[in-house]
Amino acid sequence: VLICGAELFTGNTALVTAALYERKVTPMQLAKSWGVSYIGNLIGSLLLVFAVSQAGMFAMGGSPAGIAVAKTSLTWTQAFIRGILCNFLVCIGIWQASAATSLPGKAVGVWFPISAFVALGLEHSVANMFLIPMGIACGAPVTFSQFVTSNLIPVTLGNT
Repeated sequence: VLICGAELFTGNTALVTAALYERKVTPMQLAKSWGVSYIGNLIGSLLLVFAVSQAGMFAMGGSPAGIAVAKTSLTWTQAFIRGILCNFLVCIGIWQASAATSLPGKAVGVWFPISAFVALGLEHSVANMFLIPMGIACGAPVTFSQFVTSNLIPVTLGNT
């Protein structure tokens, strides 16, 4: 995402907020950036779920189903705090990658913080936009409503 110039909501919460603080963007531009990147990330994630499902890449009841159940079983507070901790690491990765001047430097800059949030089991709203619907498509006993209320809302707020 950082290399090809795409927009990731969690990165925008750091970079565009900093631009607002520096008076390089208006509050309306911040809201537009967040809204467009969030909706775009959700649409892209759901299209990827559709493509992966149609390709038959996961068996019914496979690991995505277990992941979906686990992520939607967190308390609201746990999901929210895991979202805060995750975006702290995401922001470190974006900051390091932005400071790097070479492709290998950017890759190394994001590698360790992203690996850390995955290893620690922290919550990333955009990743969950794919993981939980993929689990639902694989037969997880989770509704889309549960996904939104038990995970996506608190994690998004934590990531913000």
